Amino acid sequence: MFVAACGGAPVEVTHRKQVDLDAVRVAKHVFIASGRPSGTYQITTGFDGTISTKLQIVENGRGPTVEAKLRLGDDWTLQAFEANGKHTMGTPIAERFQLANGVARWQSAEEHGEKAVKGATFFLPIADGPITPFLVPAALKAGGTIALLPGGQAKVAKVADITVTAGSEKRVLDGFRIDGLGLAPQYAWFERATGTWFGDLNQWAAFVPEGWDAAIEPIVAKQRELDRAHDAEIAHSNATKPASGIAFTNARVLDVEKGVWLQNQTVLVVGDTIKAVGKTGSVKIPEGVDTLPIDGMGIIPGLIDMHSHTGAVDGLLDIAAGVTLVRDVGNVPDELDDLKNRFDSGAAVGPYIVRFGFIEGRGPKAASSKVTAETPEEAKAAVAEFKKRGYEGIKIYNSMKTELVPLLAAEAHANGMKVTGHIPVHMLAHEAVAAGYDGIEHINMLFLNFFATHDTDTRDTTRFTLVGDKAADFDLASAPVTEFVTMLRDKKIVIDPTLAAFEDLFVGVPGKIMPGMEATVARFPVQLQREWLTGGLPMTGDKQALYARSWAKLLAMVKLLVTSKVPVVLGTDHIGGVMLHHEMELFVRAGIAPKDVLRMATIDSARVLSLDKQIGTITAGKRADLVVVATDPLANIADIRKTVYTMRGGVLYRTDALYAAANVAP
Repeated sequence: MFVAACGGAPVEVTHRKQVDLDAVRVAKHVFIASGRPSGTYQITTGFDGTISTKLQIVENGRGPTVEAKLRLGDDWTLQAFEANGKHTMGTPIAERFQLANGVARWQSAEEHGEKAVKGATFFLPIADGPITPFLVPAALKAGGTIALLPGGQAKVAKVADITVTAGSEKRVLDGFRIDGLGLAPQYAWFERATGTWFGDLNQWAAFVPEGWDAAIEPIVAKQRELDRAHDAEIAHSNATKPASGIAFTNARVLDVEKGVWLQNQTVLVVGDTIKAVGKTGSVKIPEGVDTLPIDGMGIIPGLIDMHSHTGAVDGLLDIAAGVTLVRDVGNVPDELDDLKNRFDSGAAVGPYIVRFGFIEGRGPKAASSKVTAETPEEAKAAVAEFKKRGYEGIKIYNSMKTELVPLLAAEAHANGMKVTGHIPVHMLAHEAVAAGYDGIEHINMLFLNFFATHDTDTRDTTRFTLVGDKAADFDLASAPVTEFVTMLRDKKIVIDPTLAAFEDLFVGVPGKIMPGMEATVARFPVQLQREWLTGGLPMTGDKQALYARSWAKLLAMVKLLVTSKVPVVLGTDHIGGVMLHHEMELFVRAGIAPKDVLRMATIDSARVLSLDKQIGTITAGKRADLVVVATDPLANIADIRKTVYTMRGGVLYRTDALYAAANVAP
């Protein structure tokens, strides 16, 4: 897809530029997350052409540190690569690659392999750090498409150009779209005058040269134009809105309140509303209404993901997976508002969004955020900002000052908004509830109520490792736990465990996909599959067995909450759609019956959001948010993956086509 600003010659990569033997070249980039400098990336080219890179990022209390050396061939492909350091959560990096005599060999903690190669082939390291400075020229040199190792291929094409300024200096940049690395297109920008890499950017974060922060917004705006056109084409190609309505006949309809199938049903939808539900043959189908016999397939209410950080590709996967509503609990406000508008107008494929505004403190261990508060005045202004935007709630994060929590909660409640969040540093969960929380995000926050003190720094990975170290032998039947759980129940505090976000941390082993995730991971593009190989938290000695026992205790806590009648919902904090299916499996693994999980992911969540009169069941008068599944998730929760159609507000989608648009196998 091209935009009007396209023009000019592409980056010249016919021959690699000769190394200046009189100087070492150093290119310094900064990593900017939500407007805040959070790291650096440096590329140094030596006298002999050897390139070394150094990456350092600290964001949200963690981040990768990687030093690498690499050598490029005349075709810009990697001939040798060596990296050492640590991944985001601290697991070690020790990676080696070499291409010699037509044979590529690679070795790391996560994977190893050997492959004979012919023609231009580019190895993508598993070590963290930008690779587009080298991949894009290599792909262009190869004609725009290049084979990747360990697998897959990348397609690179120029799609835009732009002139950016920093002070009195101007640079003309060429923008390249890269397909084949993940679920959605990526972009990289190169300086036209020199052919050198300028940066990689998206709405969340950016690598740009030092002193060029001002270029971020115009480049992101240009990419937004490209993405909007891409999203609109997918929506136009896949959305079907029956002119006079549609009747699904010969269906099984799930009564999620009772946990039973109603056989041989017809569901009549006109516009965005379910008009009738009843036995096939007894429901009158008006003239002109389309009929879709689904012959014994099941119809369930649209699923609800209660912990999303929504992007365009998440929206696409949500609808493919039968998720018709998400609660977004942390995003760039302008981007989220635009996404919601495009989903609702049909300009992009995605669910309805309930928005909770993200509010954080400031400091070196804080998460980057567009909205922060360090004073009472800033706290009031933060709530007012989200109220003005029409948000339904706020989310309080790790670095918020404890004395501001009651004020934030009171301001939110006064404006008819709910309050959820992490438990801020120097505060415990029961104190956050007393201060006005309506909900708590993440299962680890409940355990920290017993393991942390007011002096524990929970802004870094301690909030995970402390639970891993202590949960295994923690007594969930103890009096303090019983008292805490009773308080949660009595105050109707909504708990969103996000188990899928913790599984890999506690039981992930470098080089292995977590048991139970194999089939899901196999559906993703090859390069994305590799992200499931990096493991979770660093574990040495007996830690692996200890953390596995702690993981089992996290599952047991969820079961305890449910049986104690604490309001529990399902959220992912992960890739849209497909990971809600896995979250449902984890709830079943915790000992919760599939019928209860399906109820929790539909009508229970709708009640929490005060939307149960509109959605959550297949009932006449409610909005037509529904999913057609081929088999029976009531008997086997894994069958929730077998979606055939999703209807969002009366608009019908074939789910296999949506998965294909996101490069995911159905």
